[in-house]
Amino acid sequence: MRISVLIDLIKLTIVFGGTWALFTFIPFSFDPPEMQLSIEKEEKLGDLIVDEMVLKDKNTIVISNPGLDSAMNIISKILTSKIGNTDYEYKIKVIENETINAFTLPGGNIFIYSGLIEFSDHPEELAAVLAHEIGHVEKRHVVNKLIKELGLTLLFSVLAGGDNILTQEIGRTAMSSVFDRKQEEEADLFALELLEKARINPKVMAIFFRRMNDKLGNYNENLEILASHPNNNSRIKSALEYQTKDNFKSQKLNLNWEFVKKSLKSK
Repeated sequence: MRISVLIDLIKLTIVFGGTWALFTFIPFSFDPPEMQLSIEKEEKLGDLIVDEMVLKDKNTIVISNPGLDSAMNIISKILTSKIGNTDYEYKIKVIENETINAFTLPGGNIFIYSGLIEFSDHPEELAAVLAHEIGHVEKRHVVNKLIKELGLTLLFSVLAGGDNILTQEIGRTAMSSVFDRKQEEEADLFALELLEKARINPKVMAIFFRRMNDKLGNYNENLEILASHPNNNSRIKSALEYQTKDNFKSQKLNLNWEFVKKSLKSK
């Protein structure tokens, strides 16, 4: 009987000892869900969604002309050149839509509604919103929400050649997802820091959202950005309280903004 107990103790010692050694000496990676989809796969997923949900949609009109394209290229390059090391190649397009909004799809695909450009008093305001969307990309908020809401299995199914219906479902989820407060705060802080690096006054973000708040009294369906980006007052406060470095000097973007707005009418 004693021998049997002794044998059992030896077995338990071996099991626990082996388990301890396994977790102590062999590195394990418990990455968060968003890190389980590589950048390469995220970009492929983004391209599939853009092709299915945007380019093939007859109701979606992408505005492209030399004047508008040049302005968007200048603003995006000023911002992306200050990100530092990034894994993304940003693709920014303007869509004909009166809604004052912008949205981000996986893989660095950012879409700006023409209504947002029309509403912006100057290019720096648009740059502030674009910097915020870039923050969502760099923090991987978009792909993280897709994994959380749809699961990796569905995403990998589409990447492996899933049908168009699945791709459309993923696209709808990505376009309609509302980020939580933490994600919005992270994207805002990223944007403020990026604006400073790009020599654009970060307080322009507060000015933009304050003007949005002024419009709230006459709320209409074209102000959907307010619904998808809650807590505007706290975000205005954070932007106003953001402290730039002592030697910071802002520089105006050299763009004819009225000409850019007029170019929206030219397809």
